[in-house]
Amino acid sequence: MQFHLVLPGLAWPSGAASQIADAPPLTALSTLLGHARHDWQPTLAPETWLARQFGANAARLPYAALRRGGETPPPEPGAHWLCCDPAHLHFSRDRLLLADASSLAITRAEADTLITGLNELFADIGRFEAPSPDRWYVALTEEPRPFFHPLADVNGRPIQLFMPEGEDIARWARLANELEVWLYNHPINAAREATGQRSINGVWLWGAGPQDLPLRAPASQIQADAPFARGLALHAGITPRPATRYIEGTGFAVIDTLQRPSLHFDATAWLSAIAQLETDWFAPLLKALKAKKITALRISAPGDKHHLQLDVAASSLWKFWRKPRPLAALLATAPQPNPQNP
Repeated sequence: MQFHLVLPGLAWPSGAASQIADAPPLTALSTLLGHARHDWQPTLAPETWLARQFGANAARLPYAALRRGGETPPPEPGAHWLCCDPAHLHFSRDRLLLADASSLAITRAEADTLITGLNELFADIGRFEAPSPDRWYVALTEEPRPFFHPLADVNGRPIQLFMPEGEDIARWARLANELEVWLYNHPINAAREATGQRSINGVWLWGAGPQDLPLRAPASQIQADAPFARGLALHAGITPRPATRYIEGTGFAVIDTLQRPSLHFDATAWLSAIAQLETDWFAPLLKALKAKKITALRISAPGDKHHLQLDVAASSLWKFWRKPRPLAALLATAPQPNPQNP
């Protein structure tokens, strides 16, 4: 009788705590936090953590096939998928850093033009697709053999630390370089730079893995909108429902509306999103706990520094002496990184 709510981005960065000092009253969330047991755990790439909730613990996971499976329209069967996500590469001192597409505001027209060009020039590699302007794929006839690091691990960091490993790496390194050269010289990037936008001058190849991965759903009812979470559910035999509001009963819900604002320190968007969560999720879940329609609530907040896990039992709500706890007060308890290993 448990409901599991997954909220990447809930743990607003502690170094920017002052930006959310004027958060709207979150009465239900504060009540839940006041009765919750909390645990700060080491972080994992969000995709890796989520896959583990579906029983996937292998070192090599088909992230690309799972994410593509959750996109619209559905993929054609039989292909081996590789994420080919657009990115901006730039030097900082002597290090080449990668910024993912979440800050590039790529338009549908730009994505379509670039995908058409990729399919014309690199048809011998595979078929390129962009169901979303910031999520690109290439469909291959064979599974790539190297291990590719997830994009979330690389974002904002030196790419030389995350080069492909294992077999046949020279081929994929050469392809990545050819794609970067072609993108760098494309007229779309000249137009973007002329208007002060970052160029789309690279891609990050990642997500290859075996197609026969067995998965088990963590609940009979799953709510999710993000393609990777939807793909996991579909692969496990569950058709996910939209993650717009709490649906009465037990279940597992993945809501990503806080993730991008947290990543980009966009306090205005984050505050707006969490106020909506208070109405659509925290208040109804608190009501369900009080009515014993669920006996336990788990809230998981994967983040880039820590993973926060909260557990609230319906039986703890009678402890009237426990006071509401503001989210900011809880976030202040997050372990601080070791100065020698930030």
